[in-house]
Amino acid sequence: MKTTTRDAANALNNLSYQVLGVVARVPRSGYDIVKQLENFRPAKTSQVYPTLAKLEAAGFVSAEDIAQTGRPNKKVYSVTEAGRQVLTDWIGTEPEVPYHRDDFLTMVYSGWLKSPEEMCAVIKARLAWMDRGIAQVQSELAEMVALYSVEMRDPSHWRFYRNSLQTRRLMMFQTERVWCLSLLHQLSSGTVDAS
Repeated sequence: MKTTTRDAANALNNLSYQVLGVVARVPRSGYDIVKQLENFRPAKTSQVYPTLAKLEAAGFVSAEDIAQTGRPNKKVYSVTEAGRQVLTDWIGTEPEVPYHRDDFLTMVYSGWLKSPEEMCAVIKARLAWMDRGIAQVQSELAEMVALYSVEMRDPSHWRFYRNSLQTRRLMMFQTERVWCLSLLHQLSSGTVDAS
């Protein structure tokens, strides 16, 4: 029985569409795809490479071997017209329910088992991590403004949406940072906000 493009598209998972979204912008190696996904949906190489193989078998991406001096050849993946169409058709369908796993929040949930001083140390470590994340996103945004200010304002260009997602990421870091500071203040002062 012959597999149709529609059958192949129905077999795609969320990661498949995310990989298609990355290579639809610029052809990339598997490693580069993993690095790009870190910005909005971290995935391991052990997930990305099988996904690329599935997308290539379905005709949604094509791969080109690039010779490298002193290193093994690498494959660079590009989206095909069929892949671009499948991705375009997927946009606007009902998304999966967001699932966010964060061990820090699980630790806070059970924080009553530790002393307030110990929880303050946990929260301070999280604040340091967030500060590094904020600095990284701000640096990336500044670089995008310096290099692509016109594209970032053009809703028909992919950089407009990348900027939008990076701005969201920055706002989420900043919001969580405020929450952590509030929690830290409550733990330090011994008063708990009932709200």
